[in-house]
Amino acid sequence: MEVLTPLVTAGLLALVANRLTEGLVTPVFEKLSWDRFWLQYVAWLVGGLLLFLADVNLMADYGLEGTVGTVVSALVAGGGANLLHDIFKK
Repeated sequence: MEVLTPLVTAGLLALVANRLTEGLVTPVFEKLSWDRFWLQYVAWLVGGLLLFLADVNLMADYGLEGTVGTVVSALVAGGGANLLHDIFKK
């Protein structure tokens, strides 16, 4: 079996973050009547955390090695989770 590329891994983790946010966090926001504006940041944090824990570095080809590259990748993937959340919401 071929190893997944970091970009595919990041995309899959962003999708998982989207589904976790949609399934677990959104109902809490609705039940407590909290402002849904903050859901985008929750999705961003969940996506970033998943990517950081998976130690995926999307920036290795651009000279950002080690922890710095992983943190920057987590920030990018967190935004991707937010984008997926917006797309699947409609």
